[in-house]
Amino acid sequence: MRKPFLTILIFLFGIQILIGQNNNDPSNDWDKILITDAYGGWSNFDNKFQIKKQDLLLTSLEKPDSIIKRIDPKLVSELVKSIRNTNDYATFKNPLISFGRDSLWLINNAENLWKEYTKGRKTTKEIDAIAINTIKDYKKANHAASSLEGSHSTDDYPVIIVSIINEKDTLSAYSFGQYPYMLPWNTKKRRIYDSKISELVAQLLPDKLPNNKERLSGINFNTSFVKEIYSTFLADKENFLEARNAFPGTFRSLKKEFEISKAEIVDMSSIEWGGLVGRRCLEMLLKDSTISKNIQFYTISGVNELLTTKRSIIRRKKDLINLLNENPIYKYTLNCGNCLGEIHWVKSKSLSTEAKNEFKEDLEENGIDKKKYNGRYKDAIFFELTENRESERSFSRWIFLKDGTLILWQLRGNYLMNFPKDFFANQGYICKEVML
Repeated sequence: MRKPFLTILIFLFGIQILIGQNNNDPSNDWDKILITDAYGGWSNFDNKFQIKKQDLLLTSLEKPDSIIKRIDPKLVSELVKSIRNTNDYATFKNPLISFGRDSLWLINNAENLWKEYTKGRKTTKEIDAIAINTIKDYKKANHAASSLEGSHSTDDYPVIIVSIINEKDTLSAYSFGQYPYMLPWNTKKRRIYDSKISELVAQLLPDKLPNNKERLSGINFNTSFVKEIYSTFLADKENFLEARNAFPGTFRSLKKEFEISKAEIVDMSSIEWGGLVGRRCLEMLLKDSTISKNIQFYTISGVNELLTTKRSIIRRKKDLINLLNENPIYKYTLNCGNCLGEIHWVKSKSLSTEAKNEFKEDLEENGIDKKKYNGRYKDAIFFELTENRESERSFSRWIFLKDGTLILWQLRGNYLMNFPKDFFANQGYICKEVML
């Protein structure tokens, strides 16, 4: 008789243990879930839903008798557990993992990702191969994925708030994320980078109402991901290859004298090129390591004037440097660890006719006679200086006249070289002569 009794005791004890485990299960620790699903951008909606544990029905908070759909209890349990538990996705050290992807996914999908992204436009086999290999690069892919979180735009305001309510407390997780999956999720104590939470919330939302369901589901993640890879690692490369293939002779000649760090065929209108409507041109950045790593040449040439520009910059390079050797701005640039100086060259001169005319207009706007420097522009040098100090950046444009006059054409930033603070009172196109 004792054996059946002992068996019953063990059975009952096992049930108690199981019940105790369920009571301690964080995925089961909820009575009601409230979901705010809103948007305040170009269109507006403000949806409020609730799910009660007793019936597992999604209803409108304002109309609790209006049943939207029945909810799978497994979805709710997984969502509650993911928000309550600290997990490996709490940080953003491996962004791809946070988005449910890994290196194997990159390898298996790189070609299709690139094909889908470039659908409808022509590409070359060369850039296709480069792009596919770049997408497969786990480090670069993580770098691109790391940008797909948070809120950066000023006209896009999605909001999701999930409140898990029980007898003792309420735990809320919210997101303002603008990218696919809307990461990160924020709670009182931490940020959570886990796209699974977003997917679970998306599955809870109704299908028909205006809502954030599509964004939470990450439907456009692949496009956003490859777009970020392209803009960061591929755009300049593709532009360079297009220009090189269009003008191989120009590239061959210039490569004998310079390192061509950037090249692009573009329709452009700027202060030194193109006028009001813009013109097609070849834009290039050239470097000569024998001069300095802090100096580069920025050249612009009409696509039908390449021969003139190519020959003139090769021929005049030494003359330009000789003219600058005693220039204090140039010397400062050479000795500055965080400076980049840019010598401009348009067609066959540094200060183009368009730039000179723009400068004269700025002189007049500053109350200076626009004819003040007439007759002195020959062999003038148009120079740009960019300097970085910690998190701040200073940018200035200069015109160096052959007679030694230094004109600060434009200033943007809270510092410039070693000038005192009161020097920066005026910003913009200030057209100021500087004595050094």
